[in-house]
Amino acid sequence: MTADLSPHDARLTEQSLDTARRLFSRHGVRGIDMATLVREITRETGANLLELRRAYPTRMDLVYAVVLRSTRTLVTAQLGDSGAPDDPVGRLSRLIRRHIDFCWDHWTEEGLRRDLLPRLRTIHPTRYRELYDHMRSYHEHICGIITQGNSQGSFRVVSPGAAAETVLETLDSILNWYEPEGGLTLPQLADVYVDLIVHHQLGCPRE
Repeated sequence: MTADLSPHDARLTEQSLDTARRLFSRHGVRGIDMATLVREITRETGANLLELRRAYPTRMDLVYAVVLRSTRTLVTAQLGDSGAPDDPVGRLSRLIRRHIDFCWDHWTEEGLRRDLLPRLRTIHPTRYRELYDHMRSYHEHICGIITQGNSQGSFRVVSPGAAAETVLETLDSILNWYEPEGGLTLPQLADVYVDLIVHHQLGCPRE
């Protein structure tokens, strides 16, 4: 997204997406019109109005850019974990904890991605495929960890691919219910999800 931009332009792009993210978090996607979005972004970042409208002609273009950046950041970070010297249980546990931390820091983008993907599949297949390919890489990474765990006897699943899909669906479920005011801290939430996924879904014996 920013590979062909100068450092100055890339910084402005990042600042623009940061501002858009805050506005979406505060107002919701449908709670703020495009004119207000553009006005606020240019006011906060100093971005050129015409260039901003050229880059993001519609609100969906801006939402997509925010979601793509977040998704790419998540997947790149998770795939960058080589795993050594941890065993598959340690690798997956760490992945779960990182995902939860990321989800909390990028709560708005995670919710936007979940809402955006079905719409893109219908109206913009190319953009859908780009997001889908990132998530498929994430799925394959998790599947690889589970496959290794199966071969070592740490996990007990019939289909690593299906199990990886369940892991992602389980992690996605955090958006449905977690409220920090409920008394569960993020580390405690991570403990719950590690236990649920590693021991209950994947059958890892408890020590």
